[in-house]
Parts: sequence; C-alpha cells; structure tokens
Amino acid sequence: MRRILPLLLCLFLLCSLAACGEEPASDAVPMPTDGGDEAQIQLDPNDPLSNYLDLSQLPAETVSAATQTLDLTSESNGCQAVLQKAVGDAMTLYLSVAVTYPESVDLSASLPLAQTSGSGSYGTTSVVVTEGTVTDPGQMPAESDLEGLSGVGLQSSQMGDHTLQYLITLHFQDAVLTPGREVTLLFADQLGDNTHLFHWTVENQAPVQQAELAAEDGTVVGTGVFSPFAACLSFPDGSLLTTEADRLLEELAFLDQAEAALPAFQGTAITGGGTSAPVILEAQAFVPTMPEEIHAVHIGTQTFQVHWTGTPS
Repeated sequence: MRRILPLLLCLFLLCSLAACGEEPASDAVPMPTDGGDEAQIQLDPNDPLSNYLDLSQLPAETVSAATQTLDLTSESNGCQAVLQKAVGDAMTLYLSVAVTYPESVDLSASLPLAQTSGSGSYGTTSVVVTEGTVTDPGQMPAESDLEGLSGVGLQSSQMGDHTLQYLITLHFQDAVLTPGREVTLLFADQLGDNTHLFHWTVENQAPVQQAELAAEDGTVVGTGVFSPFAACLSFPDGSLLTTEADRLLEELAFLDQAEAALPAFQGTAITGGGTSAPVILEAQAFVPTMPEEIHAVHIGTQTFQVHWTGTPS
C-alpha cells in the first residue's frame, strides 16, 4: 500500500512564532539542532536565512558554493516583493522572500504561518515552481511540476509594521536543481492581492553524493542520495525494514565513523511501508553536514553501512 506521511519539522513549527508581531532583534540566533525553543529563535533582517540554518559545520567554501544572492524585485498591486537569496543544494533549497505591503493591509490576518505541502498552496498564499523562464503568470502551471519535487514548505514572520518575511523550502528526492538549470517561482498572496514571478539560473553547488546501503552481511539492500541539507533513502523491498512504518522516521538516525548519532538529520517524510513494496525515507538537516561525515544509517534495530558510489549524473 502506497502511503505518504509528511511530517512538519520543528524547523517550520517554531521559527514563525518568535518574531510574530515584534521588532526584529539585532543579533540572530541559529536554529538549535533539536528544533529548540521558540524563544531562542530571532530574525535578522540582514540575513534572514541565518535563523533557520546553522552553517557552522560546513567548510567556508561549501557555504559560499551553497549560497546564491538573488535580490530580484517584483511590484504587484502596491506590494513589493524581493527574492533575496537561495541557500542549499540540488536536493533542498531555501528561498527568502520579503514582501512589503501598503499600510491598508492588515498583516495579522496571515500570522502565524508554518506549513508544508506537496502542492504549495497555503490558504491565501500559493507557491509554484517550474522549469525555464516564464514572464506571464498565466503561463505558469497550476502546481509545481519539477520532476522529483517531494514537498514545498512556506513560513512567514513579521519584520516591521508593513513587511512579512517568507521562507520557502523546496524538497527533492534526488539531485534535481543542478547548477545551470533555469527555474521560475510564482509567489501569489491574496493578503495583498499580489502575484510575483521570479526567474533565475541555479548556481548553488553544495556537494551531492550517491551511496549503497548494505546490511551487516554486506548485502546491498538500498540506495541513498545525500547532501549537506538533506538525504533520501530508497529500499526496494520495504519488508526488510522490521520497524513499524509509523515509527521509521522517529527511529531514523545517521551515524558518524565512531557510530555516534549525528544531530543534523531528522526524518521528514516516508513513502510506502507496511508491505514488500518499495519504501522511501526522506530527512532534512537542521545543521547542514558534509555527506562524508555519514558512515551508517540506523533504523530501529538495524544499521546499514553507507558505501559511497559517486555523484549523481
């Protein structure tokens, strides 16, 4: 039986509440590795993504390669939207959008917002992403149509009297948003009756690695795609995972060379489970970590060794 159980991460549940209705603090506090307490989360208007991603475990060159400054501006019905920057890799991309509304718009009607969706629709706000350059909103598809897109997250926080800061997250099960790929993002918001189109060429180049997952006897039972920001594990025979399907994500851990659990990754979604049908497990990193730090994957009572096979073609 095919089943999709999307889980809302603490990442999306906590960040929007801290700054709701308050002036931004001068110093940002990175997201704690365990999701933390909402009181620890503050918004930095100069670097909005620093509140959601603690990049301290990545080499400076990797952080630079994972970050793309966009500063794309769109005007619609008296609202100004700025797509500020993108941070991530070919599997997971975080986008920050600041929207400034006319004084007549009541921003409290939209807060708090912390949701994730397969379609990208969130009440009065919708997000759609497609390949190529689109300049007419009427030419955009009704839903995001990039192959391999497994989910879209949206979260908002108030920044000042008339500005909302939106965090958009795109999740893929494989290395899809490779450098050089042209994409268009539609951001439509009924709060101010405004629609914005942003198109750019992806430059984010954080490393993505493929691996085989082997049981204790060396038998390859699955495959994985790993990046600093995410991981996707595929098991062709789901019956090999003896843990109950509802608990697979809770008991998913990534181990370092000393077999200690890395705090960075937490399970976010599962497809399949309960039979011998294929099972796909997805995880997202609170603290992005280089793939080579991962030596094994622990699920319930089982541990699978990670054997690196190269980069996606």
